[in-house]
Order: sequence, then structure tokens, then C-alpha cells
Amino acid sequence: MTKINEASRQWWHEETEGIAFTHALDMTLLHSEQSPFQKIEIYEHEIFGRILTLDDLVQASHADEFMYHEMAVHVPLLGRRRENAEVLIVGGGDGGILREVLVHDFVTRVVMVEIDERVVEVSKEYLAINGDYRDPRVELIIGDAAEYMREARRKNDQFDVIILDLSEPVGPSASVFTREFCENFSACIKADGVVLDSDSIFVGKERAYFLQELCGDKDQNLVSIMQSDKLLPHAAAYRSIVQLYPAAEFGFFLYSHDGYDYSQPIKSHTGRHYNAGLHKASFALPTWWKTNLGF
Repeated sequence: MTKINEASRQWWHEETEGIAFTHALDMTLLHSEQSPFQKIEIYEHEIFGRILTLDDLVQASHADEFMYHEMAVHVPLLGRRRENAEVLIVGGGDGGILREVLVHDFVTRVVMVEIDERVVEVSKEYLAINGDYRDPRVELIIGDAAEYMREARRKNDQFDVIILDLSEPVGPSASVFTREFCENFSACIKADGVVLDSDSIFVGKERAYFLQELCGDKDQNLVSIMQSDKLLPHAAAYRSIVQLYPAAEFGFFLYSHDGYDYSQPIKSHTGRHYNAGLHKASFALPTWWKTNLGF
């Protein structure tokens, strides 16, 4: 582990394999280490605040993390009336998804599975955007999510909402970008439950691309697997913007057994980004989404 005590200002370029498109940020490196799974770094940017990168890809920043975390959580949780909701978070090491899930008192159980304990620890120390891991509703599991899902399926452990808060399909995340993983989480969602996935979307001259397919193997794209194989027969989408993610378009994808319409919030909630009006408006999709992405 290397801790940088003196200012180390530098131009940093995001490692965007296969995209030929990059961010360049003038930042100060605060912390750098190589965990058993990946390179973890924390930077300070004059405008955007602290920024977490994993293997040279931006994961979260003080400036915009709430845009992603609030839209990922409150749409599936407030889009349907629930009592005693059980939530599974896959990934989510920065803790922002957990923070937003714990806002709701009807959530009675939260399991968070993160492979890299150092991401949790470093994020707590430098970002401090996390939910309360000591909350009695929370079970934090440090381990491989692919193995966890196999075991959960074997035990018939099911959830109302599963949130896939994954980095790109490189490094430790690669093990979950498989059809087997999709089969397992599909077996662990309740009949009236919903799985949330997300990805940045690029529009090329010929078609639209998911960041997952550009960064990894073209088959390592959960949206396409779920659409084509219909492991959960219904897929829907809504859109948002996360300013430091490497595309102007960011998509959230909902997979379910029953095709329930999550576009109408069942109660009011106002966050820094999320509100009931934005919830409803986010389901208005551009025409090219319908023609290129099948939604």
C-alpha cells in the first residue's frame, strides 16, 4: 500500500479499453494501493471533490455519486408498494447504494456482497458516502458474488429487490458477467420482485453500444443476455445522467417475472437528485433506445 502525503497533482487519463474515448482530469493523488483484486486509488479534484477509481476507471465522486445511487435505489424501491422488503446489493463497495436503501423503513433486510474488503475500507476512510454497516438490518459479506448467488439459489434464498452495482467486466467483476450468474440471480428474485442493472451507453455511427461490451468480451453484457435469453421474461428501462461516467447516456434496466410498471412512485421522496417527477420522467425513452436497444 502506498499513501501519498504530499500533493501529487497530475493529469490522469481514464483507462478506457476498446472505446477510444477517455476522460482527462487534473487531480491530486491522495491514496494508491494494489489490493489482491485490483488497483484502488483516491484522487482530489478541485471541482468534483474526491474520486474513487478501480483499475483506472472512475467509480464514484463526491460531485455526482448521489445522482447514480439515488436513481438506482429509489426507482425500484418506490415504484411498487412493499412491506418488509428484502434487498440484495451485489458489489457496491463505496457504500452509496447501501446508504440510499437504508433510507426506507419498510426495508427490513439488506445483504451486501462485495469481493474486495479494501474497497469498502478505503471508501469509508476517504469518501465517507457509505450507509451504516452497523445497522441491524445489514449483513455485509466479503466474498465472490458469483459463488454467493450459487449458494443462495441452492438454499432458495429470495429477495424483493436485487441491485447489481458492478464495475466493468474486467478484473474481479469478470466472474459475474456470465449466463450462469444471470440464471442464479433470476432464481433468487421473488415472483413480484425486480432486479436492477445499469450501464453507460454510447451511440456510434451504426448502432448503440453498452460500456460492458466495449470494455470486456462482447458476450459479457448482462443486458443483452437478459433480453435474448429471457431468464426473467420482462425487461424495462429508464435513463439518467451521471456526469463523470464516460457517456452522456446512462441506463438503468429492470428485469422481472411479472412485467410490473415501475414508472409511477407509490409515495413521495425527495433526495439531492431524486424526486417523484424525475422518477416518472426517467421512463420517457428516446426513439433510438427503442430501435437500437430494444426498449
